[in-house]
Amino acid sequence: MGFPHETLTAQHRMRPEISEFIRTLTYPDLTDAPKTQGRANIRGVQNNFVFIDHRHPEDNDARISDRGDGASSPSKQNTYEVEMIWKIVRYLAQQGYGTDRLVVLTPYLGQLSTLRDLLKKDSDPVLNDLDSHDLIRAGLLSPDENTSKRRIRLATIGMYLPLNLFLTTDIVTDNYQGEESDIVIASLTRSDTFGDIGFMSSAERLNVLISRARDGFILIGNSETFLKARKGKELWSKFFQLVNQGGYNYEGFPIKCERHIDRTVLIKSASEFDVLCPDGGCTEIW
Repeated sequence: MGFPHETLTAQHRMRPEISEFIRTLTYPDLTDAPKTQGRANIRGVQNNFVFIDHRHPEDNDARISDRGDGASSPSKQNTYEVEMIWKIVRYLAQQGYGTDRLVVLTPYLGQLSTLRDLLKKDSDPVLNDLDSHDLIRAGLLSPDENTSKRRIRLATIGMYLPLNLFLTTDIVTDNYQGEESDIVIASLTRSDTFGDIGFMSSAERLNVLISRARDGFILIGNSETFLKARKGKELWSKFFQLVNQGGYNYEGFPIKCERHIDRTVLIKSASEFDVLCPDGGCTEIW
């Protein structure tokens, strides 16, 4: 608008594999501060940026609706993604990552609620105030529910302004505002044959989804649904081009044994974790 201003270009959060997505999709002048480079790889995982591709369909969650998603009134959930994330959280805990170093993100309150119910088996999700308010209002969460067990952060992503590390004044108002975590595990949720991705056609939402992670980013979704999206197809085509170029696209969760470095495997279902990587290792004798 013609006002004098300074533009910050150096980011101090993400390792370069992650910031490359932000640089290509949103901020072409973004540079990486020295402290973002040379970080240790995520233990037990073949890559620091992972996209788990699947074809398991989504479900409607008629108990609750999402503000701003005009494409559909009932919220969405995806049972396959929920079960995989539950096991991935447990697997990362076996690699020594406490729940305070993890966050689970999803666009949809229906998926948030389903994730919360399953993750309670191992830890007690800590919902931020806005998400908790929505779940309480829908009757899915008790206001006085006990949160004394181990905590893991769950949140939805909503309509954000561009990456808020560039803002000198905090004017972003949504659920996962300006926060970050060592490892982000995210569920795209949408998986249909119509190319209906709702409010995930927004470049701002994709930008926030990617840019929260410091060291590792694990995303699960149906690439076909997003590649043929009726709205946002060009955005997601660029995203998946970067995913494929980096070798980050997997048909399962790509684990590696830290004790036997040549042992790698793709976990394609939640039930395979206990069989193929018992106790977070491999099937070889330790």
